[in-house]
Amino acid sequence: MSNWLLIIQNILLILLIIFFCLLFWIFILARIIRKLYKFPIPSFTTRLIDNPIRRRFIQKPEIIAKRLKLKSEMIVVEIGPGKGKYTKAVADKILPHGKVYAIDIQEAVIKRLKERVEKEDIPNIIPMIDDTYNLSFEDESVDRIFAIACLPEIPEPVRVLKEFKRILKLDGIISLCELFIDPDYPLRRTEKKWAKDAGLEFIQGFGNWFVYQLNFGKSLN
Repeated sequence: MSNWLLIIQNILLILLIIFFCLLFWIFILARIIRKLYKFPIPSFTTRLIDNPIRRRFIQKPEIIAKRLKLKSEMIVVEIGPGKGKYTKAVADKILPHGKVYAIDIQEAVIKRLKERVEKEDIPNIIPMIDDTYNLSFEDESVDRIFAIACLPEIPEPVRVLKEFKRILKLDGIISLCELFIDPDYPLRRTEKKWAKDAGLEFIQGFGNWFVYQLNFGKSLN
């Protein structure tokens, strides 16, 4: 009996090793493809990326919201809301007067988020289609901007950050959150360089090489 258990354990171990090897090569292939071709992540993949394990153990919505230093009257812009779990966490922090404008270029993402907002009767989330290179906001009209594993998938990230800077208030915060398993994952120093090239100033960083959150503001120089 013990021999059979040993054989089963060895088979399971081999299968586990094969699984992780396949996962590794899929990850490498995805990074190569994303490096060569920049395109929006298909809307259906948000259901895989934005999963309970990630939200509970890796990128907790309430922690990300706390690091934004939110107040009740703030206007917040989120780029790439996905299923809206992080959107909701931020929206809760700025009740009753604040608003979150959840922006994406994909109609399917915005439609799904609108359905959730209506179903859950969330009063201060406004899903909308918009252009990150030419956002529909006045100069210095937004208190916070955040993007979770989204900015690197947009071509010309420095140009996008310059547009963020345009609409950001003088005391506002731009918060960029990244996760290593994202095929578009950039190193912290890469994202800091983008921000510097856009005329932004690094304020504070959280996390580590696997998952991090970087806050930037307008440079006073």
